[in-house]
Amino acid sequence: MRFALSNLLTSGAAIGLMLAAGPAMATEIMVQGDVCSGAVQHRPDAGVAYQPGVDAYGRKVAPADLSGGSAIRIPDTIAIDITVELQKRYGLPSDSRLFKPEARIGTLEVDRDGAMRFNGEPVSRDEALAVQAACRAALGLPPLPLPKPAK
Repeated sequence: MRFALSNLLTSGAAIGLMLAAGPAMATEIMVQGDVCSGAVQHRPDAGVAYQPGVDAYGRKVAPADLSGGSAIRIPDTIAIDITVELQKRYGLPSDSRLFKPEARIGTLEVDRDGAMRFNGEPVSRDEALAVQAACRAALGLPPLPLPKPAK
């Protein structure tokens, strides 16, 4: 590893080398091995480490979970009804009280691990990717990069 002399002037060793070498010294010093690892190692101040219940100024603060947690239980499976909006698709009038503006196609179930089933049948990898892309588009999110093909 080579360092310019100006980078090492603050080091006692560099100053000693300059005094011993005199004016004939080269403008670069060669340093080998792990000599500089201690000089560049990060050593945080003692007071900057996270301390629970204390703010950045050392004052006591209340814990974040004041009420003891959330009462909402997230289900293991989320069911999504897949429908077609007939009024929008076919331009049907909506002034009839008997008109239901959508037709139920089926139910998509999504497990916590991301596994999907449509009407109880497992969804293929390509179908799952198509569902994810449609959901991202509906939410106004950018598309995900295409995955590498399975081998």
